[in-house]
Amino acid sequence: MSKEKFLEIKEILENQKFLIKKKNIFINDKINDYSSNFGIQWNKFPLTQFDSHTGYPLTKNRLFNNSGWDFKELKNKLVVELGSGAGRFTEVLLTTGCFLISVEMSDAINVNAKNNKSENIIFLKSSLNELNFLNNLFDFVLCYGVAQHTPNLISTYKSCYALGKNGGKISIDHYIKFIYPTTKSIWRPITKRINPEILLKIIKFYIPYYFPIDTFIKTKLPTFMSKLIRFILPIPCSNYTNVKNVPQERNKLVEWAIMDTFDALGAKYDKPLTFGQLKNIVKKIVIHDYHISKKGPVLVLNIKK
Repeated sequence: MSKEKFLEIKEILENQKFLIKKKNIFINDKINDYSSNFGIQWNKFPLTQFDSHTGYPLTKNRLFNNSGWDFKELKNKLVVELGSGAGRFTEVLLTTGCFLISVEMSDAINVNAKNNKSENIIFLKSSLNELNFLNNLFDFVLCYGVAQHTPNLISTYKSCYALGKNGGKISIDHYIKFIYPTTKSIWRPITKRINPEILLKIIKFYIPYYFPIDTFIKTKLPTFMSKLIRFILPIPCSNYTNVKNVPQERNKLVEWAIMDTFDALGAKYDKPLTFGQLKNIVKKIVIHDYHISKKGPVLVLNIKK
């Protein structure tokens, strides 16, 4: 039944006049792309986060631990993934045997299409807010690492919810908002205005030199002193030293540091939320069956429609 629905969705996409099909990608020619930095990012780091590339189950664990979904229940189900990037979650989802619609606004959709070849996937370059013609169709809706980077949070959450069918499961994560200033919040008013290509060059230049210093501060000093020095000397550096399921070879750690520092500083929009702010959004949309939990640096909203 889901395969028939999957083919119906493909037909729906082919009949939309505002969609252009190039090779195996449907492209919305009316989108206002505010996510060019992610296109640059995932073209530069196409496989860095892939479990199949690292040999660690970082993405798989995040997906199933945070969503609460069971691997087996996705088989033959219709799934829509919103904001796929290079396709790290796409790769995991396809292993479940589901039928997948993978949506990405930036040029990263081309990277995903190259990374994840399957008869069970449709690639769609579009804003997640322009998918009304697919509402109420999906068994599962996934939106990870995306919501905070959109211009209108209410519209984003409404769109995610609308795509799920009655009884469907929806999982959205969102950066946590801190009450105190962070290195990221200090620098973003400047970095978000810098041309992304230039910003990436700056980060690629200084990270290899600063990374050993940051690692020393992070691993050799007492926690309080480490945090104090990082606050006094707020040099952006995403450091995954001693983080589980991340490759610990020096060159890999530097690669991850460059990639994630650019991710943090380059987005046009970045709107983290407190627990209360996310709960207020849920109330405005009038969602009843939901659960919000804190998972590391993100809040996860899980919904049953």
